[in-house]
Amino acid sequence: MNLTTGIDQVERSLGSFDLRRALSSRVDLLLGAALTVLALLGTAGTTSAPLDLVGVLLATAPHVMRRAYPWLTVTLTLVGAALIMMSPPRPGAWAIPVLASAALSFYTVQRLLERRAAWIFTGGIGALLAGVAGLVYLAPGPISLSQIAVACMVAGALLVGITMVADVRRSRTEVREVRADNLETLREQAAMAERARIAREMHDVVAHSISMVAVQAETAPYTIKDLNDAARQEFAEIATAARATLTEMRRLLGVLRADVPPETAPQPGLGQLPELLEHHGGDVDLDIVGEEKELPQAVDVSAYRIIQESLTNSRTHAPGARVSIEITYRPTLLALRIADDGPGPTAPGDAPGGPGEAPGHGLIGMRERAVALGGWFVAGPGPAGGFLVQAGLPLE
Repeated sequence: MNLTTGIDQVERSLGSFDLRRALSSRVDLLLGAALTVLALLGTAGTTSAPLDLVGVLLATAPHVMRRAYPWLTVTLTLVGAALIMMSPPRPGAWAIPVLASAALSFYTVQRLLERRAAWIFTGGIGALLAGVAGLVYLAPGPISLSQIAVACMVAGALLVGITMVADVRRSRTEVREVRADNLETLREQAAMAERARIAREMHDVVAHSISMVAVQAETAPYTIKDLNDAARQEFAEIATAARATLTEMRRLLGVLRADVPPETAPQPGLGQLPELLEHHGGDVDLDIVGEEKELPQAVDVSAYRIIQESLTNSRTHAPGARVSIEITYRPTLLALRIADDGPGPTAPGDAPGGPGEAPGHGLIGMRERAVALGGWFVAGPGPAGGFLVQAGLPLE
């Protein structure tokens, strides 16, 4: 890199400097101003040269832009510290704000680096300070070797301590990120498992309807008199197509079932709700709003499963709580509302399954069922406490 290129880079860096951005943090602005004032007051009672005052200012004043320009701040702070070491004033109260500013600036940069780079940077700063200390020792002055040794030991311990603190903070951040990734993976796996379960149940529902089509198409020529040959052939083709569709559905379901054994029991519906409430064993209030009507089988199964999972969650996470179930029949929608008077989530956003952990398959399954039918699902703390589940399942 030639001199012209270097000058251009410096000009670009200076041109990109934004004073408003540098002073955007009020905390850094107030803290930097306080450290600068304290350092200057600390030098008031000492015989300090102008260069010493410049060093103190460089070591404290840049703190006002520590978060916006961390590398520039730590560079200016190191330059100020080097000037102080080259021509140190007498010990005074200035040392505490200077050390505090340097430590905070160094910590800010350490938080931006990866673990290996942070330790390399610490070693480099330590070597730089040792070099400056050597120059101070060789230069004529009142500073003794023992004083330089003590200063180097204190500076080295401070650098290592700050690096270790930043390393601990970095490790905690990494652990939180890994936990968040694992939690998201568990949620995705649970959602996929529930989708497969829903698909198996929907297969049974659709397979029953297609089987009825095949049976009716095969029996139609025997129940309907005076059918011509074309109509008989058409019914035969309908039956053949229905059987072929059933075969393809079974093949597709084999991919979803994996190693899960097939369920031979018929899919339940709201007609089996009394048995479900009796099996729950707790206090349950059931309220039917609107005129009951025959539901599409997919809606019937999903409504039953949502109520079933809600009761299971209530029995597991709020044993002994009273549960109220409201089923509302509307012209184009079946609305469900299941609430209990238990303790509810222990923290905002917690769902059954434990705070900070992946929620159970129940909530995921209920949401997947409602969404699969084009409906909606909401679960969370109730307005008067407890836990509330609401879902809307379209009938068309």
